[in-house]
Parts: sequence; C-alpha cells; structure tokens
Amino acid sequence: MATAFTGTALVVGAGISGLATALRLARSRWDVVVLDHGVPREPVPITGPDRHAAARLAALPHDLHYETRHSKVTALHPDRFGVTVEFNDHDDEWFDIVVCAHPCCEAERLPGLCLETWSRDHVALLYRAVRDTGLPLCAAELLADAFDIHRDDYAAFAWWETTLKPHAIRRAFTRVR
Repeated sequence: MATAFTGTALVVGAGISGLATALRLARSRWDVVVLDHGVPREPVPITGPDRHAAARLAALPHDLHYETRHSKVTALHPDRFGVTVEFNDHDDEWFDIVVCAHPCCEAERLPGLCLETWSRDHVALLYRAVRDTGLPLCAAELLADAFDIHRDDYAAFAWWETTLKPHAIRRAFTRVR
C-alpha cells in the first residue's frame, strides 16, 4: 500500500470549504497554514452529500495552524516540487501545495490554466470546483482524500477532478431542465 503524501499546504480562504480542507489535511498529518483576511461571511446551508461530509469532519479534532493575515497573495510560482508564494507585506514562503478556497491571488493568471481545469502545478482552485458542483464540503473532503490515496499531487489532483466532475455535469444538466 502506498504511503500517503504529506507536506506543507497553504489554504487561502477560511470559508467553509477552506476550513474543511485544512481540517482534513491536518488529519492526514499535513502542516497547514490558513490565510484569510478575516472578512465575515454569510452562513452556508449544508444539505445533501455535504451533510454527511460535515458529520465526518466534525469527528476530526486535530490541531490546525491557523493564521489570520491581512496580507495578500500577489503571485504563485510553481516549480517541479511545489509553489513559492509571494505576499504583499512579508517574505516569500514555499509550500508543497496551495489550495485557493476563494478567488484569490494570481492563480487565474498561471500560464496554461484553462477555465475548465480545477488544478495545475501544485495549485488547486477549490473555489472553482465548489462553484461548479455546489458541494463545498464534499469537494474539500475529496481533495484531501486524494492525497491519502495518491503519492504525488499530480495523481491526486487528477483523481480529485475525475471523481468530482460528474457532480458538475449533473448540476449543469439539472439547471437546464
């Protein structure tokens, strides 16, 4: 059996999907930093599959390194091994993966990042997957599950997208009817 990939993760956004991702990664022994501006959010209704995901996540009391910064991510520089993150008010930091839980930083401007893609080069655009599926907790839980199943982030991101895509298609079909 493959050993789960663990490392350092930056989760940008402390909304429901960001915190769920952070909690789930922490459970798998990732070192997690959550970055948020501390902006109050509206309550998110938890229904359907997300209700089951919430029950599973609530049973996971793990320490979480949570920083509330008023800084902004100004650029992401992926390389073969991870991502160097530039901030507007302090030194650059390096992470194995970056999870954008809300439209943030310069992730949209990475070269070759297609609109239909939810991940690329150690960066997961979780907010886009949530927008396309309407399942914030399930998308977050599956993302972290992917890292428990696969040794490297390329395989993990591919599995996550493949597993979650049918929910996006079904949701789009439901809206048309």
